[in-house]
Order: sequence, then C-alpha cells, then structure tokens
Amino acid sequence: MQAPGHHPPDCLSIRDGRLFIEECDAAGLVERFGSPLFVFSEGQIVDNYRRFRDAFARGWAHGPVDVMPAMKANTLLAVRQLLTNEGAGADLYSPEELEGALRTGVDPARTSANGGGKSREHLRRCLQAGVRLTVEDLHEIDWIQEIAAELGLVAKIRLRVKPTLPNLWRRTDFTQLWIPIDLGVQVYKSGIPPEYLVELGRKAFAAPNVDLVGLHFHAGRHHPSLWFWEGMMVRFARLVGDLCRAWDGWKPQEIDIGGGMASRRDPHNKEFSRWEFLTTCLGYPFLVGLRGLGERLYHSLLGKILNLLTEHPQPKGVPTIEEYAATITRTLSRELTRQGVDLEGVRLQTEPGRSLYGDTGIHLARVKVVKRQTQPIPYTWVLLDTSYFFLAGGVFEHNRHPFVVANKADAPHTMKADIVGHSCYADQIILGAHLPEVEMGDVVAILEAGAYQESSASNFNAMPRPATVLVRDDQAEMIKRTESVDDIYGRDHIPDRLRAPGSGGRP
Repeated sequence: MQAPGHHPPDCLSIRDGRLFIEECDAAGLVERFGSPLFVFSEGQIVDNYRRFRDAFARGWAHGPVDVMPAMKANTLLAVRQLLTNEGAGADLYSPEELEGALRTGVDPARTSANGGGKSREHLRRCLQAGVRLTVEDLHEIDWIQEIAAELGLVAKIRLRVKPTLPNLWRRTDFTQLWIPIDLGVQVYKSGIPPEYLVELGRKAFAAPNVDLVGLHFHAGRHHPSLWFWEGMMVRFARLVGDLCRAWDGWKPQEIDIGGGMASRRDPHNKEFSRWEFLTTCLGYPFLVGLRGLGERLYHSLLGKILNLLTEHPQPKGVPTIEEYAATITRTLSRELTRQGVDLEGVRLQTEPGRSLYGDTGIHLARVKVVKRQTQPIPYTWVLLDTSYFFLAGGVFEHNRHPFVVANKADAPHTMKADIVGHSCYADQIILGAHLPEVEMGDVVAILEAGAYQESSASNFNAMPRPATVLVRDDQAEMIKRTESVDDIYGRDHIPDRLRAPGSGGRP
C-alpha cells in the first residue's frame, strides 16, 4: 500500500483525560441521554462531504461532479437532511431508502436507485420522482420501457457493469478466506456480466421511452490501498471504451465509480485476521495433541496460545479522501482518453459510504461488570450495556473497532480483556482489548461507528435499539429516540382465540 498522507484533525479529542466529540464530553452525553447511545458529529459530516466534493472536482476537469452518499450506510433522516442541505445526491438501494431521501428534498436527478430485483412498483415510484435508475437485471429495461410509456415520460438509466479484474490478484478484504480480489468481485451478486452488456445497451437504444445516459460500477471495499483503485479504474475504463465502440461511438453523459474507500481508522475485517484464522485451523490437530500432556499442562499452554492469538498490531494508516480522489480521477481520465472516449462535459459520480460516515459517529456504552477467572486459563471480560446486535454491520464485516474509555481516556492500559455485550450470545465486540483498569459505570466509546452500525441494529433479546444524538460544537440534540417496549412488540398480533379463557392450545 502506498504511504498514506496526513489526515486532517477530526471531531474527537482528549482533554484532561476525557474523550470529547466536538465540544461535548462523551461521558457527559451518556449522563444526559442514557446508555447505550450513538453520537454523530455534524461538523465531521459536513467536512467529509465537502472534502469529497472539492477533491473530486479538482481532479475531474471534464464536467460536473456529484457526491452521492450511500444511504444504506446511514439512514438517519437528520443526517440525510444535513447532506441534502449541502447539495449532496444519494445512492439508494431500497424503496424505503428512496422515500427517506425524498423526504429531505434531495434533487432526484442526482440520485441513483441501485440494486437487483426491483419491483414494478419501485420502478414506477422512481420514474414518477425523477430518480436515475441503475439497471441490474436483464428484464429491467423492458419493465422500465413499459412503465415509462404508461407515464408518458422518458426514463434516464445507467447500466451497472461488472468488469473482469485479473490484474487485482491480491487478497480481498470481503472475506477472511484467502481469495483474490478479482474472484471476490466476480462472485459478488451485483453488476451485469459483460457478456450481456452490448445487447442490453442496444435494447435500451431501441426503447423509445428509455435514455441510456451512463455506466455505473461499484465493487465495494475489497482493499484500502490506492493501487486497488488504480487497477480497478484501468479495467473499468477498458470496458467503457469497448462499449462505446460496440455502440457506434456512444458517449456516456455520466460515469459512476461507486464507493468502497476506507474510513479514517479502517476497522474493516481486522477483528480476527486471516493469518490467525489459518493458524487456528492448521493448529487444531496440535491443540488436540496437547491433551496428551495432561490437563494442567494442556490448559497452561492453551492459555499462552490464546494470548498470542488475540494480540493485534496497530492498524496501518489509510489514504486520505484527497488521495483517493486524485488516484481515481487521474487514472480514469488517462485510461478513458486512451480508449478514445470523449470526456468533454461528462459527469463523474461517486457513492461513498463508510469513507464519508465512518469517523463521524461513535457508540457509547457503560460498563456493567468486570468478570475474571484464573482457572483453568486466565481470562477477563468487560461486559457493556450494549450489544454487537447494535453494531451488526461490523459483526458481518469482522470489524475491530478502535475504542477509548471515555472517562479514562489517557489512563495507562494495564489490563487485557474481551469487551463483550449483554445479549445471551457470545456477543464479542472487541477480543483481547488492551484498556485501563475499568469498573462498573465507566463509559466505553466504540469509534468508527458512523457507517452501517446504527442502520443495521436489531432487537435480539427484545432489546430496545439505542437513541442517537447529533452534536454541533457544545450543543447536543436527540435525532432518534430510544425504542420503547411498545415499539419492539408493536408489530405483533395475538389472535383473539389465543386470549380466550381456557385456550391452552391444541390437545
């Protein structure tokens, strides 16, 4: 990976041993709003958006630039309204995300309705609203033509493509298995395979109520490095050039490169690294063999091995927003020009998710209990009043979130423990964490929680999902309340026959 540049200061700071987000004491927010709690920085959201907008505009002199944050990464309407006020577009996946974004007054011409399996109802709503449609399925153009004709309008569409990437052979971060990036992209469900693109484009040109305005490519977060983006843009540009020639000199009005850039502290797939996965798999016969040494020696060695396997090095730095933008725009401009594509007036679009939202939010939780054992192997757990079900996006991605004990932020790290949640699952949030001596009531801040965490929280154990607060300087406002028990059970219905006296079920 190329050496990353210097990231500008962010919304977090440590003052007199306490964590602050903007000008708000993090532990103080828990006192005021309760625990667990999601907290977002308004200043960081705006700053990140403006950095994306300005950096891509500097690198793309050919035409306009649209930054279209992925709503799936953060569905909070107050955050979306903030971005709409800044002029941001939106990457929308579901019908429900579409409705949420439209409620904020987003410019529909600067949105993209992505995803496969769109229903006719969803397509109709998109066309009525003037939203760009990104086509995923081979039948979709037929449906769009039919609905657009009924509505008496012309649908502007893009095709989501999936170029082959044999030049990207290093390991993907999408899985803990040893799989090269090019294979990871191919097995991912999204994108139209290249074999169908030429004919699909011709079908769009022949449809009187369809206007093919651009091409879309989103590979996702496979690797944080700049070489990944350079290699990906090279192959994307080749595919764009091939299609322009196959379509008799067609010129795209829009080119969308999707998202997948790393966030500032990049927790992605760091919780249990791949070499540890292989070590534990290959080491299983060895561990079983140790049992022959006797129970006492077995547990002594097992404790030492377990300690080694939960040691995690400091994460490497990642490129800045500006470095990503410079690499992407430079490579795409160069390669598209080589392909003979006329770039004058072409609009460039990007759909950041974690890279825009990740460092804008933290998750706060109180310590409920510290549990220790010395036999048969030494181990310590720090149980929080939250759950990894409130950080489910990170669980799916094996995130190892950085953290700070908010009220002991500069205290020496003298203990090692698993930070766990209070659901009845294993609920492992951070394995082998090095932290200060914590006690009941201390507040732990899980960092890089601004993307995919709040939006993926669930209700396992009938736990109410946490409130969310937006801070601006030293002010804090609740933008999403804590769920109530009535919210949790609000969709349930008990049939009257089960409530009848003596209805003990079937005999």
